[in-house]
Amino acid sequence: MKEVLAGVRVLDFSRFRAGPTCGQILADMGADVIRVERPEGEEDRRIGPFSVNGQPCYPMFVNRNKRAVTLNLTQPKSRELLATLVRLSDVVIENFGPEVNLKLGLDYAALHRVRPDIVVVAISAFGQYGPYSKRRGFDGIAQAMSGIMAVTGFPGSAPLRAGVSFVDHATGVYAALGTMFALYHRQRTGEGQAIDISLLDVAIAFTDSIIAEYEVGQEVHVQLGNAHNYVGPYDAYRAKDGYFFVGSVGDGVWRSFCKVMGREDLVHDPRFATDKDRARPEGREFFTQWLNEWAAGRTVDEVVALFNNGGVPCARVNTVPEVAADRHVRKREMLAEVDHDGVKVPLLGIPFKLSRTPGQIKTTAPALGEHNEEVYRGLLGYSAHDLAKFREESVV
Repeated sequence: MKEVLAGVRVLDFSRFRAGPTCGQILADMGADVIRVERPEGEEDRRIGPFSVNGQPCYPMFVNRNKRAVTLNLTQPKSRELLATLVRLSDVVIENFGPEVNLKLGLDYAALHRVRPDIVVVAISAFGQYGPYSKRRGFDGIAQAMSGIMAVTGFPGSAPLRAGVSFVDHATGVYAALGTMFALYHRQRTGEGQAIDISLLDVAIAFTDSIIAEYEVGQEVHVQLGNAHNYVGPYDAYRAKDGYFFVGSVGDGVWRSFCKVMGREDLVHDPRFATDKDRARPEGREFFTQWLNEWAAGRTVDEVVALFNNGGVPCARVNTVPEVAADRHVRKREMLAEVDHDGVKVPLLGIPFKLSRTPGQIKTTAPALGEHNEEVYRGLLGYSAHDLAKFREESVV
């Protein structure tokens, strides 16, 4: 099977979620991604959830398809190993922040001196410059500062964080995309470059139109629960055995919605003439009462079938077990079960499906330093004696 990134080598010094996600995407597409950790292991190796035998699953989610070595960057002798690794690599991923980068020799200027065409992916909470660049932060911090939490939740509720760390994931995706742009530029020009990507920048990029609403129209986006500011009905409603979500966007779907509901007269009702009219508070109140009453005697499956057969987007609000069992999710291979030390671990699949160069999950997450021999001796050419001495001096 062809691998689109075969021949590309990546040094992944990052930990937790955003940086490792970037490395995982590149590894899924065939890059040789070497995860570099401190000899005692990074903190993300001790984060749950945990498997039945007590092993942390977190590293398994983002470190599949990678090799793993240890390297103590605080030891002076490590700089020789670092330089040798960089000379043999195309990309370096790190997420230590601008000040720590300088101390560890992972800043772009230092790496550029070792290999002028290197691509350096610097992931941080707030970027490599700016008033907040020295601060530390995580996904929830970015959600809070971006305004996303302020508009999430039901009217009058406390600010609400999304139930998953989507900013971390999105930052990893954007970082991988930026890496591909930089490699494409290098292929054409021979030039490497630095990629500066921050959690807050990515979170801001996900705010959609809420900042423009304020800047242009002095309209402050408010909490609407599951509803939408500009289209409707677009919300979660209750059937007799669970919840479903229906989305009417545009006049064509609105006409189909009215037909399914047996109320085609509403197509010409001036109260619901446009998407914006249907999204007004009185419109949302009308649809909530109407749909909840209409669905009270129907199952979710019945409601979903009626709407989808009628050309109206509609879906069950799935619980986690229902997602795991969903036949479409399984058919699309978005859940991949791998064996890790005798324990079956479900990993998320690869969401982009390339027809000629598809990604693949070849190996599970490596153990700490699992590939020290393979990399330091096989790739870099050090002897067994050298490696033993590195271990003795706490360099690896």
